[in-house]
Amino acid sequence: MVGKVTDDCKASGSIIPAIMGHSPYRTPNETLKDVLDHLAGTANEWGGNEATAWGNTLEPILINEAARRLGVRDFNTEIDYALKHPTLPLEVSLDCEAVGKGQRVRTDPSAGIFCMGSDEVQLNGPGAIEAKVTSRKPEELPALGRGPLQLQAQMMCGGYAWGALAILYRGTTMRVFIFEPHPATVKAITDAVVDFDERLRSDPVRWYSVENSADACLVYNQPDEEEPKVLEPAFTDAAKEFLLLKETIKDGQDALSQIGTEIQKEMGNHTLAIAGQYEIRWPMRRSKATPEKIIPAKPATEKRQTTIAIKEIKK
Repeated sequence: MVGKVTDDCKASGSIIPAIMGHSPYRTPNETLKDVLDHLAGTANEWGGNEATAWGNTLEPILINEAARRLGVRDFNTEIDYALKHPTLPLEVSLDCEAVGKGQRVRTDPSAGIFCMGSDEVQLNGPGAIEAKVTSRKPEELPALGRGPLQLQAQMMCGGYAWGALAILYRGTTMRVFIFEPHPATVKAITDAVVDFDERLRSDPVRWYSVENSADACLVYNQPDEEEPKVLEPAFTDAAKEFLLLKETIKDGQDALSQIGTEIQKEMGNHTLAIAGQYEIRWPMRRSKATPEKIIPAKPATEKRQTTIAIKEIKK
């Protein structure tokens, strides 16, 4: 395993799902901002987490097992360079390049092998093997953000006729999905990469459509605090509905608190109670002792809030 070797200042295989709107972790705008920060030299590097660390640890094991199931003996996991697309501003890093000898692999659920788009795929010449680890339950069609788009990008950059995606689900079930280049997906990736590159070079930045409050704060990060904006009449109803929903939530929270208190009073010092078909637990929460800490000084920062506040203007 070599790790990421692609350029942080352009589209790469790992961010293709995000810029196409198929990542559960990053919006297209967050991804665009990351790359813009790298171009500006102001990016904060992400060191990963426990999930990504386990993925790195298990990667060689998954690749070896995938190669065994596919009958591939000639493969390389030490690829320390990026594969660059011949015409697009796109490059990818590979977990593994493997060489098929023309063997035909058929879908076999009992062996955890699934050919995508057909019952059989012939492994002719070099191909890519990508490894993933997930806590999700096993699938027969992997989510687009869990490897298929990244693998298609790898096939595009490497000129491969086949690729395999090895996914370990919940630490107990491994499945190998075999793909061939998919013309419609190749076109969608091509369009997304060209559009992403144009956005990187536009001035002012041409953001994607805003998807959530965090996105809104990212895109509209230079607030004008002088002049109020008069919104269209339709937003009067939206503001009213906002306040009604907040009041409904507050009433619900008050009711929950009151019911919870009544149950606690009845339970007394018991940590477990039974009410008909319902089991009620009221456990102790314990924390470990920690030494006194001196918090280091932090510079002043400015960041737009992710929530809005609305109040009715009394006339």
